[in-house]
Amino acid sequence: MTSVTDQPFHTRSATSGAGVVSARRAPWWVALFGFLVLFPSIWSDSSVTGSDEYTLSLRTPMEMLEHGHWLTPWLDNQPRLRKPPLMYWLVLVNYKVFGVGLVAARIWGVLSGVGLSVVSCLTHRELFRSNGLLAGLITASCIGVAAQARQAMLDLPLAFFVSLSVFCGLRWLRTGTLRDAVASGTCLGLSFLTKGPIGFFFFGTAAVAALLCLGAVPRLRKQGTHWIVAAAIVAWITVPWPLAMKQLWGDRFAQILGEELAARDFGRWHGMAPVSALGGALGLIAPWTPMVLVAAVQAFRVRNPGPVAARRWLVTALGLSIVPFFFMTTFERYMLAVVPIEAVLAAEWLEPGGQAQRWTLLFAAVVFSLAGLLAGAFFLWFHLGGVLPVVVWLLAAASLVTAWRGTHPTRSVALTGLVLALVMGGLYPLLGLNHLPDSVPALLGNRPVFVYDRAQPAMLSPKLGRSVQKFRADTLPPETPAVVFVDDSALDLFRSQMDQSGIRVQEVTRFKTFYSRQVWIRFTRPDATAEDWHRAFRDRSLEGLKSELIGLEVIRKASS
Repeated sequence: MTSVTDQPFHTRSATSGAGVVSARRAPWWVALFGFLVLFPSIWSDSSVTGSDEYTLSLRTPMEMLEHGHWLTPWLDNQPRLRKPPLMYWLVLVNYKVFGVGLVAARIWGVLSGVGLSVVSCLTHRELFRSNGLLAGLITASCIGVAAQARQAMLDLPLAFFVSLSVFCGLRWLRTGTLRDAVASGTCLGLSFLTKGPIGFFFFGTAAVAALLCLGAVPRLRKQGTHWIVAAAIVAWITVPWPLAMKQLWGDRFAQILGEELAARDFGRWHGMAPVSALGGALGLIAPWTPMVLVAAVQAFRVRNPGPVAARRWLVTALGLSIVPFFFMTTFERYMLAVVPIEAVLAAEWLEPGGQAQRWTLLFAAVVFSLAGLLAGAFFLWFHLGGVLPVVVWLLAAASLVTAWRGTHPTRSVALTGLVLALVMGGLYPLLGLNHLPDSVPALLGNRPVFVYDRAQPAMLSPKLGRSVQKFRADTLPPETPAVVFVDDSALDLFRSQMDQSGIRVQEVTRFKTFYSRQVWIRFTRPDATAEDWHRAFRDRSLEGLKSELIGLEVIRKASS
């Protein structure tokens, strides 16, 4: 097999079809574009969110701050040992310096999305004769990154660290320098501190693919000691925290790790798991999914031996990364680490130009423009956004026209990224999800505040600057007033339970709102029917689809 150091796809001096952006400047342009399209709306209560963000990621650093614990994550007055603490530490630093708030927590998601886009750019530049600009723009302009970058979650930072580790490993294959091996090991260790050993899995699939497709064995034989050093660095980063948790919490730590593994249901075949896993992985890169599929098929048909090896590595790494998810319970966001591979495949397919490339780009542009048209129409119909939906239409149409004319795909991709930014960062927050009336924090004062059953209002914790926990009647002291927020659907049950517990209940506030249920695109009240939607469209009002939340003051009667 040809040595990887002799293969021509490692030439880095060429520019892409964009023609005017040098390889040195392309990562900076990608970073600027990524920040421009991913940052909008992260300050808003009504921005893209999900239950894991507002119940876990936002509150854990708050409780660490309240308890004065830096080493151990805390949640609901209990040590949260299911995930390593790196992102909690970073958010906690921001809380400490800038105060508790959404931007302080979510900025790390934005920076991770920007970083992942830059890694895609660098990886494409490392593998092919290109500046990598298109791969970076595709990453910043895909739905998976656009949604996850706006949340304070662990998955996108994990994807950034492990993808950067893989990139440094690829560069080591070319340069053979200890610096690249050390950088790869450092990033891999940080991926573990972000979300545990799943980062090792994604790096391992890329490494196995390199052994199969890139002729990495000669380099390993010649300079394998570099990876011994890298492995030592990984151990130095990853081992201390689990050992500290074992020392502090004993068998409880091991028990929680066992529960976390059991929750993934490893090794059991689920009927629709392959479709779900494959659809999730390809859905993350939408609307660029068609390019990935075509590029994967074409990877084994091109004659130039250099690019073929790189394409086969991409396809092999992608396949090895997805197939194990056929045999476990998971969410599609867990596979964000494959997005740079998919983006590089899509970019490599599009950059040469040609009729086939034009048709795949046009297909993606048509589908995405239709989605933009429907989104704009939805907001216009319900009198939301003013002229912003029209701007979305214009940019979507511009993307479609650009694809039709067959100009370089960077323009169409960049326009798509701007449309996503306007929809997710401009229109979506106007729905008012998780909106909390401005009068509520002042109304609550310094009283203890809790939620009942559902963790709503979702943004109550960042609004108050303290972690709001679920209510437990047995922990309420006598004659100590507190406020509990209850969904209207559970109000009767709550009142009945309070009567049985000897707790007086008095309503103090009531308001209607949307809130996201599990994922950000599900926001109407749980019992909303088709008839409710029909009425909403007829009246051009979404008020009937909102949930109603009631704030109740509760006081336990003093025992006689």
